[in-house]
Parts: sequence; structure tokens; C-alpha cells
Amino acid sequence: MTLQEVVARFNTTPFLFAGSGITRRYYGLPDWVGLLTHFAEKVKNDQFAFRYYESKVSELEDSDKLPTIASYIEKDFNEAWFNNLPGIRSESENVQRSIAEGVSPFKAEIAEYINSISVVKNEYQEEVKKLQNIAKNNISGVITTNYDCFFEILFDGYKTFIGQDELVFSQLQGVAEIYKIHGSVRSPLSIVINKNDYHTFREKGKYLAAKLMTIFMEYPIVFIGYSISDSDIQEILGDVVECLPPEKVNSLQKRFIFIDYQKDTNDCEVSSHSLVINGKLIEMTKIILSDFGILYDALSAKKAALPVKLLRRFKDELYSFALTQQPGPTMQVAALDDGRIDENMLALSIGLASTGVYGLARAVNSEQWYRNIILHDSMYSCDKLLEYVYPELAKQNSWKLPVWYYIANSDYKSSLAESKAPHSYNDIVSEDSIKRNRTAIAGRTAMEIWTQEKTNVFKAIRLLGFLPEDKIDVEQYQQILETIFKENANILSSSNTSDRSSLKRMIRIYDFLLYRQKKTP
Repeated sequence: MTLQEVVARFNTTPFLFAGSGITRRYYGLPDWVGLLTHFAEKVKNDQFAFRYYESKVSELEDSDKLPTIASYIEKDFNEAWFNNLPGIRSESENVQRSIAEGVSPFKAEIAEYINSISVVKNEYQEEVKKLQNIAKNNISGVITTNYDCFFEILFDGYKTFIGQDELVFSQLQGVAEIYKIHGSVRSPLSIVINKNDYHTFREKGKYLAAKLMTIFMEYPIVFIGYSISDSDIQEILGDVVECLPPEKVNSLQKRFIFIDYQKDTNDCEVSSHSLVINGKLIEMTKIILSDFGILYDALSAKKAALPVKLLRRFKDELYSFALTQQPGPTMQVAALDDGRIDENMLALSIGLASTGVYGLARAVNSEQWYRNIILHDSMYSCDKLLEYVYPELAKQNSWKLPVWYYIANSDYKSSLAESKAPHSYNDIVSEDSIKRNRTAIAGRTAMEIWTQEKTNVFKAIRLLGFLPEDKIDVEQYQQILETIFKENANILSSSNTSDRSSLKRMIRIYDFLLYRQKKTP
């Protein structure tokens, strides 16, 4: 399986679960040991300072060692800071303000230190740009244990929730959101780093897991910037797994994608990986790579129907309206008996009230436009589709969109559509392509080609798209197309690019031959 195939089977755009490896890569920030080493050396002015603190916790379990080391360093650092020892205090007003509000000097200075060195490295500018581009439509949200503001800066319009309490006691919409479960440098008090912080975090772990359960069950989760044995991941997954029955644990296999960074790996490798968490086996897909740009390019193929920050605002305001019966600042509500709305329809308009048609203009994609010519299954009238959808959609499709069906069934006069529509068979199928396929077609009719070749559906479709005009019986063409769509109504969206192109050519031919003559006197 390829990375592209892994992404193709996603049911929706994914969440990123991001660890410190991300900002070590892009900002050059230290990992947890590196951060503690930096502050230990400030306290003791000794290159072996971290080893000194490490020796004090040698008897503890691995999961408790670093939080306990942090507690020892914090105690000594805070004492040094309040005694104003040389080299301890920064000159930051933010630090002084935080400490005046009761924040530990250790956490306040950690926040200042991380902010001061959070600059994207030159060699990763292009890769970071790719990540920023997919944030608009291809990522549903981010869960991270990082303190820095990398994602807040990059993912414009996303709402950030800091710490467990804010997550547990807030209404999450599950789209265009960033969950900073270990705190943030923007709120130094929230930073989870010492023994007491982790004790509190673990005590509330079940509440957090319950809150994140919907995310884990509804979205693909891409773990990035973590070691596969990271204790933070193990504990969080452990809390989630405890809440799930075995059959639900099995469903996580296709949802969990673990990015395993290995230096100098060419392209990427896809394999399966297993973890045993609390006695339950979790299967996941492992992607080995060194260039994260490959991942971002692959994720760009999975796109949300609307920009995710717009979806979040819509969900948020709809949720608030359901609770309070009061529309929000960007939401308008019409009465159910509003004369503009058919009594059998639920009308949702997304966009500016002044334009009124923004939502419809983007509600229909090219596959739906083509399919409607065969199945006539659109909820919108040909007049509306021609007036509001066609100009933008046709432009996106290089003006090759079939349009005679809509013109023939609409009272709306569109000079643009009529001028851009094909006016001869050669506007759709060139003489050269007909000649190149003449031997393969061998003088057969459309129905003969279909009957003899339909065991290979797309070979038949390709040949049917290169028939000479005088060899096409429109009724046969219609019968074949209806059979194709009856067997698979979503054939256009599920086909590869080449096969989809062949089927679209066939529909353009049918649209031209049948509906142009109905419109033309």
C-alpha cells in the first residue's frame, strides 16, 4: 500500500496528534530532556547539572523520572530567581507580569525561552508552507502536547483550547480546533512539566479521554513528532482504550497513522505496527519517512467540502442557537413558513447575507454536475444551477463542462453558457483521436462495444468516447450510461483520473447530441 492509498481510504480529513519532534524540526526547540538540561545548567552553572538531578531519581519508574527531575530543578530555580542570582532572570515584562500573578518563575521563564527561539529554520520554510496550505481545507484539527505556538501561528482561524480544564469544560466542535493538552506558553500556569502537574493530569486523564473519544472514533489520527514508545502517547491511548469495547478498538486500525521519522529515508515506506495498551492490541499504520513534505502532499488530496474554519463557525453558531434560540452575530434565521423556502426542504445558506448564493455556488462539484445529466438527481433546479453554479464550476473545469441539458431544461437565459457550450462534435472529440481508435473500435456500434467489452468497464467507456458522430445511436448511449450509473451512482468520484476523464467525455457527447437539438430550433 502507498501513502496516497492510505490517505484515500480516510473517511474524512484527519486530526494531527503532534509531539515535540515537530518543533525540534522546524524551530530547533529542545526536547524535554534538553529543556530541563538548559534550566538545570542555569541553576548550577555546570555542564553535569542535569546528571546531578537525574541521579536523585534513579530508583523511580521511567514515567515518573522526568517530572520528578523537573520538580527538583523548579525548586532550585525558583529560589535562585527570587534571590536574583546572576544569569537566572530574563528582562522580559511578560515574565515579571506572570510571576506577579502567581506563576512559578520556572514556568514563566520556560515560556519566555521557548518564545524567544521559536523561529522557523530556513531549510524548512518550504515544508512549513505546505503544512500551512493544507490547514485550510485538509486538516480537521490538532491535538498536541507541545507548549509552543507553532500551530496557532500557522493554522489561521483555528480556535485553541489550553489545558485539560478548558478542554473538559468547553463545548468542542471537532473542526478547526487546536487542543493543547499539556498547556501553552501563552498561559505559563497551564504548562504540565513537574511531578504535581503530571499527577493532576493523570487524575483527570479519564475525563480528557472521554472528551477526545469522539475525535478518535470519527477522524483519522496522524501521530507526528513522537517516538512510537512515547510515554505520553501510551498513557493517553491507554485511557482511551479503557473506555472502548474490543470491537471498537479494532476499528482504530484504519484511523491511526504513525509517522516514524528516519533520517535519509528515500520517499516513504508503509507498514503495519502493533502496540499492546492495557492488555489490548492496537493495530496502526506506520509511515517511515524523512521528508514531511511527502506527507503534506499526500494529505492535500483529502479535502473538506468547505474551509474548516467556516465549518467550525457554522457548527458553533448552530449549537448556540439550539441552546439559546438566539442567532449569533453571523447567523440569520428565517421562520419555517418563510415564503422563500419550500415547505419540504431544509435550507442552509453559507456565506454573506448580501450575496445570498455563495453556498449554492459551491454546493455542487463537477461529478455531481455530470451525474445529474444522467440521473437527474440534483436537489437544485436547472435554472439555479445554470445561474449560480455554472460560471464558477465551468471556469474551474476549463469551460469543458456539459451544459446543453441545463440550457434545454431552464427558463434562465445564460449567454455565457451558450457561448462556451460545444457547437460541433469535434469540439468534444478530435478527428485525430477518432482515427487513433478506429482499429480498436472496428466499425462496431455503441451497443456492440458495450456488450463485448463491458467485462472491462472502463475499456468499453474509453472506446465509446471515440466513436465517430455518425456511428452513435443516442438511445443506445443513454441506455449504456443509465446502466453504468445504476450499478454505481458514485462511479465518477470513486474512479481514477484517467477513467473519470473517459466517462466525462462520454457524458459530454451524450449531452451534446441529445440536448443541443432540443434547444436548437
